[in-house]
Formats: sequence, structure tokens, C-alpha cells
Amino acid sequence: LTRAEVAAMAEVARVGAPAAAFSSRPRTVRIAGGAAPSPYPSTSSRSTRCPRRRRGLLLVGFPPQQVPFGRRASTEASSPWPLLDAVEDDPDPDPSEPPRATPSSADAAHWTVSEPTSRDTDAASAVASTADVSREMAAELLDVGAVYAEYWPEGEGEGKPTRWRRIADRKIVAKGEVIRVHKRPRRYRHACWLGRDAWLERVVHETDAILVVNKPHRLPSMAHESNAVEHCGGCVERSLGLPPGSLRVTHRLDSSTSGVLVLGKTDEAVREFNDSVAKTAGSKEIVKSYAMLATSKASVPLGSLTHWMYPGPFGPNAFHGRTLRRSRARLLRSADAGAETVNGSPKRWKRCELRVISCEPATQSQVDAWRTLFDRELERARKPFEVHWGESVGESVWVVRVELVTGRTHQVRAQLAAAGAPLLGDSLYRPMRGYLHDTDDACAAEEAWVRMERGTVPDWPVALHAETLRWGDSVFSTAPPWDR
Repeated sequence: LTRAEVAAMAEVARVGAPAAAFSSRPRTVRIAGGAAPSPYPSTSSRSTRCPRRRRGLLLVGFPPQQVPFGRRASTEASSPWPLLDAVEDDPDPDPSEPPRATPSSADAAHWTVSEPTSRDTDAASAVASTADVSREMAAELLDVGAVYAEYWPEGEGEGKPTRWRRIADRKIVAKGEVIRVHKRPRRYRHACWLGRDAWLERVVHETDAILVVNKPHRLPSMAHESNAVEHCGGCVERSLGLPPGSLRVTHRLDSSTSGVLVLGKTDEAVREFNDSVAKTAGSKEIVKSYAMLATSKASVPLGSLTHWMYPGPFGPNAFHGRTLRRSRARLLRSADAGAETVNGSPKRWKRCELRVISCEPATQSQVDAWRTLFDRELERARKPFEVHWGESVGESVWVVRVELVTGRTHQVRAQLAAAGAPLLGDSLYRPMRGYLHDTDDACAAEEAWVRMERGTVPDWPVALHAETLRWGDSVFSTAPPWDR
């Protein structure tokens, strides 16, 4: 492709007209109109919000950045990668190519590994040759963080372990190096490229040490293996023109969950927050509160809710001879059964506790607001979903608010489902409704397995919102999308 062709394709992507993505294997694909504006209205009620005069802190200590080759700035209309956008929008992908990396394709080999290079080669050419794409597409794959180089952390030599590290900023692949290319990176573009103004509206609080944002649904808190940019911190950095890596992860929210997320600007702030999470002596207390929409025949009882969660192992033959992935629904028990010996090691199920603060019937306007948001995002999903809006006989939709006592993976979703009140949109835990794995015999294992097999990792929003986070004397809060 000539520079003029690339510029023309970028303009076509910006204005939303159809165009073609080019590779060394000619095929026609469609470019959609790029990312839409923010799918959520701006937050109007926040208990803690930085004054407008402090918005300038976003640039304190961050001088204006020269955008190097391949590190393009985003616009409100599209992502920085029109060719990758076109591939994502392709309604008829080439069946000979690796599958797209989606939440359900954890076991798919969605990368290509090169042979050792015969000479020093510029990175774009090496990626283009390995993945069988154009140099322009190769530059986008490098920029998104979909390319790795093999290295030896303990020094090169026979029998020594090898690792992979990203080479987004590398210009040259040295002679003898092996690279790995994720040709179809996992994308989160519609939640990421909201534009500068929309991300500024999502700023809940800011100091010199932290930046608190209202994370949208369908955006991970941490980088995916195939995509180093489209996560909450990376999207904020690109959209606001901050240096890469200037915002650090302090804690996580599920990709399908929205709400308060604290990003650290300094290593010291991250350590301080992590000490609070670990409840280190002398650290500030952290209390997290969530709001959700759940379906149930009766209201969820108020007060403490306690279960014990399966601690592992995961992997081949981990669960009664079956392969158990970490992405599956987590099993819960109603009581502590003590330590068990699993694969020769003692394992104790992990205690999960939360407090149900309130449970009120959802209004029709709240259900309609959620349904509108969900339907819009479901159109962008990569797999089907059987929608449940509480149509089952005798079921109602409830607005539930809880406060965490412990913090476990999927804890709120797992505990509410076990209590018979799965969350709207939660295709992973709806099959676990009312189930507790209190007996670990062959019959119970079969039932648990069937339920877990029916679950699907959401590629759409779940009606769970991190509403409030109290850290010491600071309180950060933002309203759930169905209340705006």
C-alpha cells in the first residue's frame, strides 16, 4: 500500500463509508463507522469529584508527547487501527486464518510463531512475513501489542527456559530471534475509544498519586495477552495523550462489570493501595459496595451472606478427571469442610462473605434503561446469548446493594446466583442458580459439571456496578447506568 492509500483508508474509516482491508491474501472486508460515542450518559451525581480546575492534573508531569512511528493517537470517531477495525467488522472471515481471540476461545491457538530470522530485519517486515499481512497491518499489530519476541531470562543455552515479551516499540528483529504474532487480537474498541471528552466525564476523582475512573462495561481492567492497549488504563492514556504506562493497575473489575476503578500514577500509590487490599497493619481500610439488578421470585434477605469457594486446582484432570478452566463459574459450598488433599497438596475452600444492604423491586424505567444498554451492546457481541429479563413465572427484577467483606474472583456474581438471584446478563452464573456443591461425590460432580458447561463467559454487560469505594477518609462513588 502507498501512503496515500493508507491515508485514504483511515479517512474512510473515520467517516464511516465502506472500504477494504488489504493483506498479502486479497479479500474484501467492511469498515464500520468506528467506535460510537460513550454508551452511557455522563455521571451527574458523585459523592467525590475533583473540581474542574484540577482537571489539569491529568497532564502534570507528563510533557507533550511526540507520537513515534506506529503509536498513533485515537480520535472520537475510530480506533487508531482502521485495518484491525475492518477485520473485526468482517462478517465473513477467512476460515483458513486463526480464530479471533474471544472470551470463549481460551484454548484456541490464535497466534503464529516464526522461524528464527536469518538476518536483522525491521520489525514491521518480520511481522508481515510471519502473519502473512501487509506492512501497514503489521504496524498496527505492533502498536496494539500483539507481537512478542522469545528470550531467555536466565541466559541462552540448552535446557534453559524461554519466555515471551512484547516488542511494540522495537524497530529491529535481530538475527536468530523468533517472534509470535497474535493476528486476530482480542478487541474492546467500542468501550475504549470513547473520545477525550467522554473519558474526562468518567473521571471520578484525581490527585497527584491516583486517578479514579468510572470503567465502562466490556472493557478489561488489565491488558489481554493479545492487546496491550485496549484496557481501562491504556484507553485513558491514549485518549488523554498520556505517556504509555503512566497509569498503573491497583485492583480489578471484571470486563463485563462497570464502576469505580482506581488507577495509580506512582509506584508508591500502587503499593499503598495494595497494602490496604491485603489489610496490612497500619494501612487504610478499603470498603467496596456494589449495585446490581438480579432476578428472583423473592427479595434477597438482608444481612450477611457467607459461602466457601472452590480453591483449585485448575487445568487438565483438575475436577474429577475433567479439565477445569479458570474462566468457568466458581463452585460454592454452604459450609467450611476443612482442608482437603488435592493432587497431594492440602486445599481449603476460600471463605466468601458479603453484606446485603438493600433489596428493592426495580422500577420499569430502571429495567428499560438497562435493557436499552444491553441490547445495544449485545449487537456488538461475538456470540449468541439467550436473554433473560425475569420473564420466568413468578420472577421479578430487584435492585440489590451489597458491601464486600472478602474479595474473591466473581464473588458477588457467584454468591447471588447461589442464593437464587442471578444477575441480569450473567450467562456464566445463571446456570448455577441455587446450586451449592456441598457433596463432592460422583453424582454431585456430574451435576456441577453440567451446570458449568452450560455457562458462557459474557461478551456483553452484566448488571453489576462498582458503585462506591471507600479508602480511608476518601469516598469515590458513581451511579449505576440504570439510574442515570
